[in-house]
Amino acid sequence: MTRKLTVAALGAAVLLALAPSADAGVHKDTRLGFQIKPPKDFESIALQPGQTNPVAQWQDPRKEYGSGNESSMYLNARFEIMAYSRAFADAFEGGYESFLDDKWEDCDSWLGYGEVEKEKKIRVDGSDAREKAVSFEEAGITMYFAMIPQDDYVFLVTGKSLLNRYKGRASDFSKAAKSFERIEKEDAGERSAELAQMDDQERRLQTVIDQLPEGWDHMRTDRYLFVYNADKDFVKDLGKQIEAIRDVYEKLYPPDRPITDVSIVRVCKDRTTYMGYGGPAGAGGHWSPWLKELVIFDMPPRDNTVAVLNHEAFHQYIYYYYGELSPHSWYNEGTGDYFAGAKMTKTYRIQGFGNGPGGFGRQETVKEAVRETRSGREGITPLKELMNYSQGEYYNNAGVHYAQGWALIHMLRESKRLKPAWARILDDYLVNLLAARTEVATEVMNKEREKAEKKKKGSSDEMSKDPKDWYGQADTDDIQKRAYEKTFASWSDADWDEFNEAYMDYVESL
Repeated sequence: MTRKLTVAALGAAVLLALAPSADAGVHKDTRLGFQIKPPKDFESIALQPGQTNPVAQWQDPRKEYGSGNESSMYLNARFEIMAYSRAFADAFEGGYESFLDDKWEDCDSWLGYGEVEKEKKIRVDGSDAREKAVSFEEAGITMYFAMIPQDDYVFLVTGKSLLNRYKGRASDFSKAAKSFERIEKEDAGERSAELAQMDDQERRLQTVIDQLPEGWDHMRTDRYLFVYNADKDFVKDLGKQIEAIRDVYEKLYPPDRPITDVSIVRVCKDRTTYMGYGGPAGAGGHWSPWLKELVIFDMPPRDNTVAVLNHEAFHQYIYYYYGELSPHSWYNEGTGDYFAGAKMTKTYRIQGFGNGPGGFGRQETVKEAVRETRSGREGITPLKELMNYSQGEYYNNAGVHYAQGWALIHMLRESKRLKPAWARILDDYLVNLLAARTEVATEVMNKEREKAEKKKKGSSDEMSKDPKDWYGQADTDDIQKRAYEKTFASWSDADWDEFNEAYMDYVESL
């Protein structure tokens, strides 16, 4: 059954029901025409947008822990299935049989040098197949592999577990692989016709929905598509909150054209699911410009989740507004943290911006740093330096620098005692950043066109003459440096000292 994308009425968030699997615990893929029963208690991990392999994946929500020399190791055991089309296999050098042998041999070096422990022929759904276990001593992991060749696809099933825990997993992985069965495929022509009727954006969103595994659902608001396996009432609340903060983004950064892009927000039910999906260790959420989605998880207390949502949704909005734009970290992360401190009523009205909740609060850190500085000890980084730091330099003392960035944006947004030159900083910096991006991209474009002409006269005629097409090759550090220099070109050391003192006064008043 196809899950249809329905657009919510204006101002409303509509929850859409997800058609359950016909048999509990059985994963069915009617596109490729197979079903399989993963190991008991393993949970579905969503595929990333555009991901082609694996075609399905699961993990055990309980962590495995090593012993002996590997006592510090831990992981969540995984079970995955990959599919390679017969056409792809036939095109392999040496043909279909060479593809099978080569792919099977590749399993032995999946995680580096591996040693085959057990290998044998098996029967799966009436077809010849084979399975084996491979130990990767250096990685501290043992993997299970089963190859199931079919007329239309070659299926490769994998399981991953710690070396010292694999013995207890082996039979579960093998049993799951042997549960593989072929089922009737859906009418691909009908599905393709449905997608062809959609515009590019709706097709992209529908494809994301079609990829959702068991236990995941979706919800559409005015400007966002939520996909989630978290509590649906909480997700519905997040939908209302993000629409409210989006209005603030658009007020402070008014678009010069209507933004019609629908942004994707993925809400995982917990940190384990978030990490299984690919979330960075130690993060509360992230915005991925490559996948064009914001990913968070339900983090207790839930005020923390909302703070992360407000922070990362700002990065998402700026991406769709300006494209691939990377301001200095004081501006980028400081503004994200400013929005993380949004004070929202139960009716989703924003009544100001303060300190973020829990572990996302920056106020006490920056106040302590200012106290240290005014006591003659090392505390804050002078603003003249901080505001020109690269991302790497900013992260070197991330705790204090993030707190400083938050306080700086808070002062420039909230203080009623700013001198005219200070009040213009945020607007001037952004204008100069955009101009610097165009300037650097133009230089890159001209240089590449000149190089092409030197190699072959007339070859540059086929190359783009629009700087926007060269943004991706423009050096971020160069762009930031030019924006900083232009914004503060007229500032003397005395101006910076005065600004720094006013900043510390403001922090102490918080």
